[in-house]
Amino acid sequence: MTTPGQHPAPIPDWPAGSEFTLGVEDELLLVDEENHLLGASAAPLLARLRAQAPADGVVKGEIFADEVELETPVCADAEEVARSLGGLRGSLVEQGARLMAAGVHPAADIGTAALTRSPRYDLLAAEFGGLLRTPTAGFQVHVGVPDAASAVLAFRGLRNRLALFRALAAGSPYWHGRDSGLACVRPAILRSYPRTTMPPVLRSWDDYLDKVGRAISASEVPDYTYVCWELRPQPRLGTIEVRVMDAQHSLATVAGLAALVQGVARCAVEDPDPDDLPEEYLLDNDFRACRHGLDAMVLDSDGCRRPLREVAATAVAGARRVLGPDGLAGSLDVVDDLLTRTPEPTRQRHLCEGRGMAALLADLAARTMGRG
Repeated sequence: MTTPGQHPAPIPDWPAGSEFTLGVEDELLLVDEENHLLGASAAPLLARLRAQAPADGVVKGEIFADEVELETPVCADAEEVARSLGGLRGSLVEQGARLMAAGVHPAADIGTAALTRSPRYDLLAAEFGGLLRTPTAGFQVHVGVPDAASAVLAFRGLRNRLALFRALAAGSPYWHGRDSGLACVRPAILRSYPRTTMPPVLRSWDDYLDKVGRAISASEVPDYTYVCWELRPQPRLGTIEVRVMDAQHSLATVAGLAALVQGVARCAVEDPDPDDLPEEYLLDNDFRACRHGLDAMVLDSDGCRRPLREVAATAVAGARRVLGPDGLAGSLDVVDDLLTRTPEPTRQRHLCEGRGMAALLADLAARTMGRG
């Protein structure tokens, strides 16, 4: 936290940049041969992985010692995102890493997490205390927008549809060896952390500066990057970051979800939503998406409750409309498939109930490493 007399770093101006480019942060768990978390023993492995990372991406550590974050370069489209992540994952596997994409490790014990030391992480560990109980892994998508005014419009369009991104990416029904009863349990952990919340309404760029400034001041944190709304502007990068999605083992699904973020953001700028979803709707929709996944019924902007699959199909159609003329809509076919096939939480439950937890862990690791 900031010390007496120390002022937070200023929020950067929005940079000029490419429109509706993509970048991804791919958080993955590091596991052993039995597919359990490595804990503190991951530290030398992670140091080696970071030192030998390919030039077309970044390999970073996370606050949990047995978690790695892969960052793509700026990409023009979703297929480029998937190629970049495929190369990064492949490089790590070649170096001996066992990777697992799961929002929460299904069988990790509570309260045994090993933490990484760094100035930033030491600040967070001191603030969070015992809340850092088990790693969570997300699939975070950045979409570039040209200016601050467009950022507010893209933020509104994505915020109004966060529940569908949550449900499409839901894949963490188990925690601590038990069925949580949820399609996506990761938010139940993240929401215990300060400043990790659903995003507020932003009516203008000045409104963003005011709200994030108040959050920085109230929490006495060094800068705006410590304010981790689940959808947030990233002024330094010139992007809007979607943070509600679980880690994904399938690179095809990675591409589909990234394309949907790109299409929804572009559609929101070119044909803006007239209103912001009320906070009460947003919170209830998100819980229903966490609880029921794609089977949820959610409140639309007109106050009518609709099947989430119907809301998602409408969003996909809008994304196709704006991405299609530039040849960028092909990856959206994967999202259409997600809306019709067995949801990932159901698939995991069937596997665990039929063959046991060990089989589920092995399946998640194999799929993440391209062997499933």
